[in-house]
Amino acid sequence: NLIVYTPAEYEANPDKNYPVFYLVSGTTDTEEVWFKVGRANTLLDNLIASGEAEPMIVVMPYGYMNNGTPRPSSPEAAKMYQVFVKELTQSIMPYVESNYRTINNRDSRAIAGFSRGGGQSMFTAFSCPDTFGWLESYSAYLTPEVIDAYFPNIVKDANSLNSLWMCVGTSDFLYNDVVRNKRYFDDKAIKYQAEERGGSHTWMHARYCLANSLRRLFRK
Repeated sequence: NLIVYTPAEYEANPDKNYPVFYLVSGTTDTEEVWFKVGRANTLLDNLIASGEAEPMIVVMPYGYMNNGTPRPSSPEAAKMYQVFVKELTQSIMPYVESNYRTINNRDSRAIAGFSRGGGQSMFTAFSCPDTFGWLESYSAYLTPEVIDAYFPNIVKDANSLNSLWMCVGTSDFLYNDVVRNKRYFDDKAIKYQAEERGGSHTWMHARYCLANSLRRLFRK
C-alpha cells in the first residue's frame, strides 16, 4: 500500500517531470499517517506556493514488514530493513516510475522517515548509494554494529550524498541512541547536519522535521 502526493501544478504541466521524495511511516503507523497526522500534503502545498519548497512527488509507503518490528538496537532490525529495501526498490519504485512523471536519477530522489521509518531510510540510502542522493532521518538511528556489518564503504557512500540530515528531540527516548550514531559519524569523518531541539517522540516533532526537509530537498 502507498499514497502518492503530486503538486498542484502536476496536471497542468503534462510535459514536466518531478523529483521524488519517499517518506516512510513509523512503527505503529500506516501509509496514511504522514497524510492524516503529519499533514505532508498541506505542508507541501503551502511551501511550494510560497516558493520555500521545490515542486515534488511524495510517495508514502506502508513501512511495516510482515516479520515484525524488532528494536532498532537489535541485530534483527537490519534483517527487517533489508526486506524493506527489497520491497521499495523492486516493487514500489518501479510502480511509481512507470505511472508518474518522475526524474529518475539519484539527485532527484530523496528518502526520509520517522522512528522505524528513519532507520529504514538510512539503511536504504546506504544500501543503494547510486539510487538516493538525499537522506533525512527523524528520531532514528543505525547502530555502529549494523553499519560496520552491512556498509564497508560507508564513508565514501555517505559523503557522496547531497544531504544527510538528522533531527531528534532532547526528550526523545531514542535521543542517546541518535547521539551515539552521530558520534560514530564524527569518528568516521562522515559529513552530516544534525539538529537537536526540545521535544520528544511525537508527531509535533515529526512535522517540524518534515517541514525542514521540504525546504531543503532538491535545492541546488
